[in-house]
Amino acid sequence: MGKWYYILNLGLARITPSTLLVKVRNMVSKLTGNPAFPTPTPPLVDVTAAADELEAAIIAHEANPGPSEVLQRSIAFQQMKGLYIDLGGYVQAASNGDIDLIKSAGGVVRRSASPIGELPAPKKVTAVSTPFPGRIDISWGGVRGRAMYEPEICEGDPNVEANWSVLFLTTKNRHSITGLKSDTVYYFRVKAIGTAGASAMSDLAAAKAA
Repeated sequence: MGKWYYILNLGLARITPSTLLVKVRNMVSKLTGNPAFPTPTPPLVDVTAAADELEAAIIAHEANPGPSEVLQRSIAFQQMKGLYIDLGGYVQAASNGDIDLIKSAGGVVRRSASPIGELPAPKKVTAVSTPFPGRIDISWGGVRGRAMYEPEICEGDPNVEANWSVLFLTTKNRHSITGLKSDTVYYFRVKAIGTAGASAMSDLAAAKAA
């Protein structure tokens, strides 16, 4: 009988700032010192700092829900959501779909509909330079049966596995990657994750950031 592949459910649908803060604090607590997740990405210190900012913004909004407080809470909320998604991507990748490891990181799961099997790797992966400094647009072909995609980025020699890192988990197959170093070549590859488990990695695509 095949092994089940589990997918982390971040539970972001209609989430409130206060609920997100609780989720983030819990995951940071569970990941701290967890040997199964030795190098959280983004670093837990950065996630904690963003959580502190969100908590301060929530308190300020509750004390005086004016336009400025609403804006600051919204900015902190969106920043926190982005870091939480990135951290969830790290947990998913490092756990390899193992339910016990995901739960040990403070996550909840949804089970795949079938045992692990190999999905086809995403095809037609492209990376396109843009006129915007530090931005590269990436895209890839859809994979039937996928629940999400896991794109990775590499700065340096793409043949060195340690140079690769997970960008995020996404249901989309087109993204703009920002904040990159100008005049630097980056490599990209994508893995599909779905009801049949995880696919092989796609072919590589490369582009230089403006």
